[in-house]
Amino acid sequence: MNFNTLVISCALAAGSLTLAAQSTGTLTPQEKKNQEIANVEMKDILQYGHLELADKVMAPGYIQHNPNVPSGRDGFKGFFARFAKPEPIKEEWKKPPVLVLTSGDIVFYLVENEAKDPNDPSKTYKYNWFDMLRVDNGMIQEHWDTAKKNPPRPAAGKQ
Repeated sequence: MNFNTLVISCALAAGSLTLAAQSTGTLTPQEKKNQEIANVEMKDILQYGHLELADKVMAPGYIQHNPNVPSGRDGFKGFFARFAKPEPIKEEWKKPPVLVLTSGDIVFYLVENEAKDPNDPSKTYKYNWFDMLRVDNGMIQEHWDTAKKNPPRPAAGKQ
């Protein structure tokens, strides 16, 4: 069993208990704070484009396990600067996770996505993605997700 399968299996197995506990407010004060910090990256930075908030919530030595994104806070900011289009941050998520599990220093997000079916572009299908963050000493220290390494893109003007 690979790491991604293990994490998702554990999350799903624990999901009903943890989700019920979290919905009734039984997170510790530290777990609530860790979730709030993680939400800044997942919502305010990635969904609303506010990379300047990375300095507030991400450790300088941030470890990135996505093979397409450099490690380090500055590496993260440099990578996402190509895509970020800052807009006013709202209370609600643009794309809310379907599940958030927080346990100690780990905050896990499960997101449902939709894409065109490669076998029939007139149809779509749903698939899941996860992000998991480790928060320690008030800063996001580490990130995992389901990404695979992307092939290199051709240089501008070359096909």
